Amino acid sequence: MKIAPQLRQELAFLRDGLDRADHLVDPKTRSNFAPLRNRLEDWTARIAVIGQVKAGKSTFLNAFLQQHDFLPSDINPWTSVVTNIRVNIASDPASGARFEFFDEADWQEITDSGSAIRQLTEDLLPGFDSDVLRRQSEEMRERAQRRLVRHYHALLGSRHDHDYLSAGLLKRYVCAGPGSDDGLDREALGRYAALTKSASVYMSLPEFQVPAIITDTPGVNDPFLLRDELTCRSLDKSDVFIMVLSAHQPLTDVDVALIRILARQDDKDVVIFINRIDELDDYSAQVPRVIADVECRLRAAIPEIDFRIVAGSAWLADLALREDEGADQLREAADSDELAQYIRETCGRLPRDRKDRLMLASGLNRLKDTLSATLDSGVGSQQLNQLRGDIRAELNAARFIDNRERDALRVQMESLRSDIARTAARDVGSEISGIRDLRNRLEGLVDAADTQIEQVVSKSWTGLEARLMDAIGDFVDRQKNAFEDRLFGDAQSGDASTTLDFDLLPLQSALEAETRQCYIGSRSGTDAALQSCIQACRHAIGSKFQDRTSGDPTAEITLEGLPCYSFTSTLTFAKRNLRVGMIVDRSWAFWRKPSLNVDKSLGALRMLTTEELRPSVEKILAAYNEAQLERASVGMSRIRVMLRMFDAILSENANRLQQDKTDMERIALNPEARKAVLRRLQTKMEALEHRLTALAALETGLKLPEPGAAA
Repeated sequence: MKIAPQLRQELAFLRDGLDRADHLVDPKTRSNFAPLRNRLEDWTARIAVIGQVKAGKSTFLNAFLQQHDFLPSDINPWTSVVTNIRVNIASDPASGARFEFFDEADWQEITDSGSAIRQLTEDLLPGFDSDVLRRQSEEMRERAQRRLVRHYHALLGSRHDHDYLSAGLLKRYVCAGPGSDDGLDREALGRYAALTKSASVYMSLPEFQVPAIITDTPGVNDPFLLRDELTCRSLDKSDVFIMVLSAHQPLTDVDVALIRILARQDDKDVVIFINRIDELDDYSAQVPRVIADVECRLRAAIPEIDFRIVAGSAWLADLALREDEGADQLREAADSDELAQYIRETCGRLPRDRKDRLMLASGLNRLKDTLSATLDSGVGSQQLNQLRGDIRAELNAARFIDNRERDALRVQMESLRSDIARTAARDVGSEISGIRDLRNRLEGLVDAADTQIEQVVSKSWTGLEARLMDAIGDFVDRQKNAFEDRLFGDAQSGDASTTLDFDLLPLQSALEAETRQCYIGSRSGTDAALQSCIQACRHAIGSKFQDRTSGDPTAEITLEGLPCYSFTSTLTFAKRNLRVGMIVDRSWAFWRKPSLNVDKSLGALRMLTTEELRPSVEKILAAYNEAQLERASVGMSRIRVMLRMFDAILSENANRLQQDKTDMERIALNPEARKAVLRRLQTKMEALEHRLTALAALETGLKLPEPGAAA
């Protein structure tokens, strides 16, 4: 099994192209390719395994990695830390792990948030339990202090690096641990878990043909809201999602909401794995029914998206891998006639070996095939195609510089063959002045575009903040009927309930819609500024070199393939419901019953909802701004290729002018010196011609379809 072999070919192809470019281009422009090589070497396939608690994510990953009991999975909730499995990354150690701990700022963020909500609750809505976040953060902190005792403060904000890797080591940092916390020794399970912010483990897996980061999350409905937030943040950094569902409850409302958000991000892919089919009574009848139900519900909820769905059992795959005592007996029990019939119907064959049968029924091989195809044809391919385009742009700039140098050499050689050398030298000086003026003009255009984009980004960010707060206000205003209905219902029934539960899903949908629409406007403004700058630079360059034969140096500088075409932050689903107590008007007359004040209750709901969701809104704004800046930054980086191009021309011409002056002095009264200079220039001209031919061939090669692609 090979995962992403086509991407491996593309990486090798681009690496070879950069190696050839390093040997071909002038040493003065070689540094322009260094950032491209860094991007290539830093590229990784980013895969996140997500799902609700008890969906079997850690068991799935153990089987997927072919590492029995590697990630803790036998106690729930066991995995309580975002764990990044870094696979085949050249800059990483061959094995080992790194664990990063929370610092005071992390604790302060959640403590302050909980404190503000708690104050509103006490002042406005008696009886409303809104200090869950603070209580949980305090419990986590206290638990960490009990477990670590005097080491707690020393560990804050620090990290532990290990040069070995084992299941026991991992469990100390990422598992929930035993019920008792006091005086845990250094080797105890879960000793550091309450303080661990993230874990990175280093592995080498031959199956993966490309470097990859596989993220195991605690679960999107983790009872600790801070873990939930870290899960969401890790999803924003992933490109492919494997959504693990349980065959017993394959698609809850939370699952649908999560998949809807992930699927709306145009540059990301979703693969769904329906796990735990081994717990179904009838494989042949129930598995197709479960798959059909998931497909039907997804088609109804998100009709515009095509999903890849695989059903299987991580437990069966793990069972096939186990070599411990008792595994044979469990394999024999699992290898039933019903399972054999299911394998024949779904795979068309029945392996003779029992382990092979269990692995085939597990669906893991089908999932790996699906993941491989998704990586080869999806976002990973798009990212490398973008890098390919940027390499072509730099090559085109290098060709333009060499063409300009070749033109200058021709003029210089002609001048040496005649008696107009001094005039030619003055012409070179005039050309340098003209190029310097053009370069300054281009810099002015780029700076103007930078300022314009900064204004667009700032205005969009401010506008989104206002629109999100307005959406929250509109949501609250629409709840007036709910308050009035409760008041009327209580009056009819004689009940005196003073709390209401509000589903925040409609508000989340409204926030998502506002964010998407605002980003479309921001992207359009940014792209317009970038495109206008490119056109202005092209016109300026064309007016200077329109009679040259060196071609358009900006032909490969386009906005095609810029990142972050669309934006949907996974942080928008962090909150799910809100319980609100109703404000009671009390009279001085003891014989009058207290009455519920709808307007005051509505005002309290507005203040509470605004404060409750403000941390989520701030996270959305931060991720939104990051996406805006990333797209603008990549676009401006492409445009600045033109500035680097003319910097190189200016440098070359200045050196040449100095050389010309020296040559003039030598050849003024010495014909032999003139011949020597001509021979030197001719040699340089031949080298340039050879380099231009090789660069043209390399740039043309990068236009070809990716290796392994269909014709």
